[in-house]
Amino acid sequence: MNARINVNIPKGLFQQASQLVRSGYFSNFSELVREGLRKEVAFYQKDDFQISNDEKKLFAMLKKTEEQGLLLDEKEMRKHGLKISV
Repeated sequence: MNARINVNIPKGLFQQASQLVRSGYFSNFSELVREGLRKEVAFYQKDDFQISNDEKKLFAMLKKTEEQGLLLDEKEMRKHGLKISV
């Protein structure tokens, strides 16, 4: 049995993911999402995976900030002259 969910993602990520489907790497968007989730679950379930206390604190702060509606998406960041660099 499958579960159905709604997920909000940045428009740019959606466009990039859709291109993977159009290019034939995945048969549809759901398949792409399932594969991505499988990889993330496998990564975090590894025996040697450990998260530091500082990382746990950071994730807790991010979660609280998101729940309060204080996180900005990329579009909002650009409006304020901010950008994401990787």
